[in-house]
Amino acid sequence: MKHSIYLAAFASLAYGKTAVQLCAGTAELSAITYYNISQPGAYNRTTYVDPSTGICGHETVRYPAISSLAPLFGEVSVHLRGPMNISQLAVYQVPTEAYKMRKRNTVPFYNRRRALKQRDIHIDNANHALLDKRTWANTTNCSSVSTVTSTVTATDCGRGVSSISTALPNITYVGPPLPCVPTPDAPSTTTDVLYTLATNLSSSNCTCQSPPTITQDLERHPKAVLSPIPAQSSTPISDKAEVRKRAAAWDRVAYYTSTAPAQATGFSFLANLGDPQKSGTFDYAFGNSLSFVTPAGNRVASESEPFDGTLDTSEYEIAVFSDKECDLNCPYWRPNATSHYAWSGSSKAFFIEFQMDHYQNRGSDYGLISDAPAWWFLNAAVPRILQYGNDRNNIPCSCWSTGCGEFDAFEVLGNGGERGKSTLHRQGNLEGGDSNYFKRPVGGMLKFAVVWHYPHITVRVLDDDYDFPESLTEDQIEALVAYDPDSWVHSLFSIGD
Repeated sequence: MKHSIYLAAFASLAYGKTAVQLCAGTAELSAITYYNISQPGAYNRTTYVDPSTGICGHETVRYPAISSLAPLFGEVSVHLRGPMNISQLAVYQVPTEAYKMRKRNTVPFYNRRRALKQRDIHIDNANHALLDKRTWANTTNCSSVSTVTSTVTATDCGRGVSSISTALPNITYVGPPLPCVPTPDAPSTTTDVLYTLATNLSSSNCTCQSPPTITQDLERHPKAVLSPIPAQSSTPISDKAEVRKRAAAWDRVAYYTSTAPAQATGFSFLANLGDPQKSGTFDYAFGNSLSFVTPAGNRVASESEPFDGTLDTSEYEIAVFSDKECDLNCPYWRPNATSHYAWSGSSKAFFIEFQMDHYQNRGSDYGLISDAPAWWFLNAAVPRILQYGNDRNNIPCSCWSTGCGEFDAFEVLGNGGERGKSTLHRQGNLEGGDSNYFKRPVGGMLKFAVVWHYPHITVRVLDDDYDFPESLTEDQIEALVAYDPDSWVHSLFSIGD
């Protein structure tokens, strides 16, 4: 009964939302590029979840086109629904984002949670609030600088109320002159320094050559030396362009293989099965939260366990996050839920090898469609709060309904369907789905990639012999996302101009 509280909402959200996208005369493709998904907008971010009243609180977040708050440019979680066999799964990030991920606190598999010390910081709005005011310099043109102060409310159960109202000492970038760049998530073009701009350099005519100023509180690591990329040749590299290409390699930050015994690095496998006695939580207002899940993906686990690679039917789905546990820097999550970091950045890549054979649901499906596998991505704030369901005022608890972002990469929309569809969902902003499709992999594995390459997303079928290497060069990424206007198997679907 715990699992079924919001199944009706699940049916309308996961299936009805894209059925109208189906149309006659579509074609089987090998790649689709969603062109220019970057536009400004707004959505309602969840600020608290109160299980005692069944009410959620929200605040409006307005984002520019190139902000990390923009839907799907921030953290995204990976979601898988059966029937499906997953052989491999890999995540790649640009060096700046990979560096951020590696410094987080890792939760290993079989982590013996009962023996771990209690978490220092808990998210619980009933406790005292810690106000953290962040101030940074925002360069709007070459001659003026404005100061912006943002107040973020978080909680600290172990320390009393404190307030930081003064800006920390500025840290100045040291290196060659920098041009204005279009996105704060874009990788650095220097070979020995990684940096992330803390502001939106919005002037299209900006020709500044002076370095940006970044405060320590907003940018935790303004400088980091790149790890050396394994040399492909003993010949010294003299071409500066080639040096930059190699330095900008996309790192594989997470990898999974189901080959027995199943192995995973950088992943946590979760499901909406929360049980306070094991992991996650449950209450009668919001149902089950995210929790660790057993290898079969169908029961709650008390600690992180490797997935066995099989989701038997459409009755089962899992959420895949990093192995980094949420801390104070993580956006708000439902109290006592199992919460992990997901993968951020306007440039990132996800590879999968999967098979989607036909199997009907075995139990009562509560109106859910049967034999409809899917692979999709959500703004990670959605599952960390409440993936399916409303509060007691019938107001959507998560930010999904107001457009914080979902991308369906390969979704079968009907019982026993043979077509995998893709769609961008972003209510209140530009959205849509290409009417063409990918062939469902029945009876054999399919290798498939989803690549965010600012400001576009490309989904592509990979060659059977494609390897999931430890890193990808810019040349390899460019080959994956390259669009040929004369191609009959690569569609270009324009979201924005």
